Amino acid sequence: MRKGKRIAAALLSLLLVLTLIPVQVQAQGMIDTEKNVSLTISWKDGDTPLTGAQFDLFLIATVDAYGELTPTDTFEQFHVDIEGKNDDAWRELAATLEGYILRDQITPDDSGMTDGQGILTFPCEKKELTQGLYLVRGHRHIQGDRYYDASSFMVMLPTAESETNDWEYDMTVSPKFESGQIPEEPVYVTRKALKVWDDDGYEDERPEEIVVQLLRGDQIYDTVSLSADNNWRYEWTDLDGSYEWTVVEKETEGYTVEVSRESDTYVITNTYDEPTPTVQEKTTLPQTGQLWWPVPVLTAAGLILIVIGLVRRRGGNDEES
Repeated sequence: MRKGKRIAAALLSLLLVLTLIPVQVQAQGMIDTEKNVSLTISWKDGDTPLTGAQFDLFLIATVDAYGELTPTDTFEQFHVDIEGKNDDAWRELAATLEGYILRDQITPDDSGMTDGQGILTFPCEKKELTQGLYLVRGHRHIQGDRYYDASSFMVMLPTAESETNDWEYDMTVSPKFESGQIPEEPVYVTRKALKVWDDDGYEDERPEEIVVQLLRGDQIYDTVSLSADNNWRYEWTDLDGSYEWTVVEKETEGYTVEVSRESDTYVITNTYDEPTPTVQEKTTLPQTGQLWWPVPVLTAAGLILIVIGLVRRRGGNDEES
């Protein structure tokens, strides 16, 4: 009986130690949902501050204490994957959502302009920001004889800091941008749309055509259909280069859409949404961006309860004998 208790005590001690290790090395821990978050934009061209530049902030999804994202009512209608796996995925998500924001003229959750030092801190018009996933979009900025187009980007507030293994609630970013001399003569540009299908094994599910819209600023300039007849591609020429031109796909049911820009070509990738497995077949695993720490903790807790049950059963058998 005593030997069994000593073994049980040793096992319990070992399991308690194991429950602590994954918490420290696998994740940042739970998000403090009571903390305020902020985003500071520092925008410069070399040492020159870009002043009076407007940026808009859009809340795409809220986040809970465990890092789980839930799309807002405004953005849940779009067939996009908000679980970014890497920087490229976040850039493509930003490009995809920007098209919908412009087309549907979605109102930003907050907006402001950089000051004399090229600094802008959110919240601006609101007293506080909701924790979650945001898209940041800059308007074309003219300063001196140059134009500046900031690249739209995604940011999590708070953000998981890999070096400190903690959550960072106050972020500072320097947006990437394209710039150039304002031309004296009219400039004309080309925009291309290319459809790519990611649906191996489900080719028969493809629609016969998809609808693509060309936006001039936030207005629909042209609408075309892509199909096998035109090799799922289209080209617009002689477009006024003084405007911002964006290509967006009209939502296609049953597919997740992703847009990436390569020079003057917008590559629109549609990934087939495979049917959801039945309850018996479905297996849920933590995805990238989710917190892993509850898994080993709960597993160890279950093992502890099993050991306790075995010890009690052994003790009961010893007493009866």
